[in-house]
Amino acid sequence: MAIGLIGCIPFPLLYLFSDGLRFITKHLLRYRVSVIKQNLAYVFPDKDQHQRDLIFHEFYKNFIDIILESIKGQSYSPEKLIDRFRLKNPELLEAAHENGQHVIAYSHHYNNWEWGPICLGLQIDHHITGIVKLIANPLINNYMIDQRSRANVSVVQTGHTGKFMSKLPESSRPICVVFIADQRPSGNNKKVKLPFLGSEAFFHKGAGIYAAQLKAPIYTIDVHRVSRGRYEVELVPIVNKNEDLSPEDISERYKAHLEDLILKSPESWLWSHKRFKEFLKY
Repeated sequence: MAIGLIGCIPFPLLYLFSDGLRFITKHLLRYRVSVIKQNLAYVFPDKDQHQRDLIFHEFYKNFIDIILESIKGQSYSPEKLIDRFRLKNPELLEAAHENGQHVIAYSHHYNNWEWGPICLGLQIDHHITGIVKLIANPLINNYMIDQRSRANVSVVQTGHTGKFMSKLPESSRPICVVFIADQRPSGNNKKVKLPFLGSEAFFHKGAGIYAAQLKAPIYTIDVHRVSRGRYEVELVPIVNKNEDLSPEDISERYKAHLEDLILKSPESWLWSHKRFKEFLKY
């Protein structure tokens, strides 16, 4: 019911509601406040408290906006949403599509990543398949799969990634496989520790393993905020199909790109997740 109500709110009123909800969530509920501040202190030890507090406050504004935009997007027309979430350079994939070449794309929790599954598939010729984590609640899990499986987009759960990727060379339909690559990897396999923003973090190298096997070009999907509720999406090549790189090299190249994004706009990244769990006591 709440989803339906939020979906009916016009965008200008949505952001008034966001301002109020931000105050409640940050000051009264204090949702993830300690996690966010610990992450910022770990990554930006050279910034003083005032500088980190500015990032914290701007992050929270971005964070609540994204939550409400994500809910509204579930009942919004994908064709209309393109006006607010436009891919600026789809031509980068045209040659690969004409040649039947699969591609891999890295996405990240940077600005509004949730609108991508809704309307990005309408802006490129490749079919998009997103690799997603299983949600423990089966009702929520099935709902999210349904919401993310439309408009030239489908999903594969992480437990089935190996099987899906092994059959990818047999597919006659060019596919863009999207990994959300900035999450903290679980388990001890397929991860690599890298210097990150002056500290350290683990990165999942599974996408790099599959990319190296496929000799597929790799892009990142960068979402830049133009204004509240309007984004410009950019494909950035980080590995071409002719480069012979190890999974570790690919992870390092992605990490360097993510660092650049975060340093340019630190408030746009998702500081509320326990990204540095191995290094911090939350």
